[in-house]
Amino acid sequence: MMNYAVFSDDMITLLKELIGKTFKSYECNKSGVDVVYGKVRLNLGTFSVDLYNYTKPSPFYGEFEEEDISCFSCELADKNVDFRPCEKDQTAHLYMIDERINEVEIIRDKICVGNNEYEITMDQALILRSRYNVYSFYRDWIFGETIRIGNDRKEATVLSVDDVKKQWDYDEGTVEVEREIIRL
Repeated sequence: MMNYAVFSDDMITLLKELIGKTFKSYECNKSGVDVVYGKVRLNLGTFSVDLYNYTKPSPFYGEFEEEDISCFSCELADKNVDFRPCEKDQTAHLYMIDERINEVEIIRDKICVGNNEYEITMDQALILRSRYNVYSFYRDWIFGETIRIGNDRKEATVLSVDDVKKQWDYDEGTVEVEREIIRL
C-alpha cells in the first residue's frame, strides 16, 4: 500500500514562485526554541505563502486502519490580512530576513516499513537558499504538527535518514528510507 504526504502539484507551482523573490520575513508563534506549532507565513514582498504542518487521516498498515500522520501543505495567503498563529490567544512574531531566494528545495523521503508491508512518501522539509543563508522549515516527528526552523550559512537542517528510520522502526531492522532532494 502506498500513501502520499507530499506537496500537491499546485503547491509546488506556488513554491517555484519563491525563486528570485526577496524573502522579506517570516511570521509565526514560537512554541519553543526554533519550533512553531502548525503554520508559518513566508512574506515575499508582493505576496505571502502560509506553510502548514497538520495531521490528516492516512491509511496505515491495512485497508481499514487509519492513523493521523502529519503532512506539509502550503497556500497563497492574503498579505493584507494579519497572520494568526494556530494556537488560541497567541500573537505572531515577525522575523526579518530581506534576502533574495536563489533556490528552493523539498526533501522527500520514501519510507518502507515491515518489508514493504506499508509504504509512504513524505515531504520532510522545505529549504530556501539565499546567497548568504539556508533557511530550513522541517518536520521532526511523524505524528507531530510542529515545524522546526533552521538557519545556517551553508547547510540545510533536516532530520537525518537514520532519525527517520528510528521514528518508524517498530520491529527493529524493518524500515528502509530513500531520500530525494527535489530542486524546483
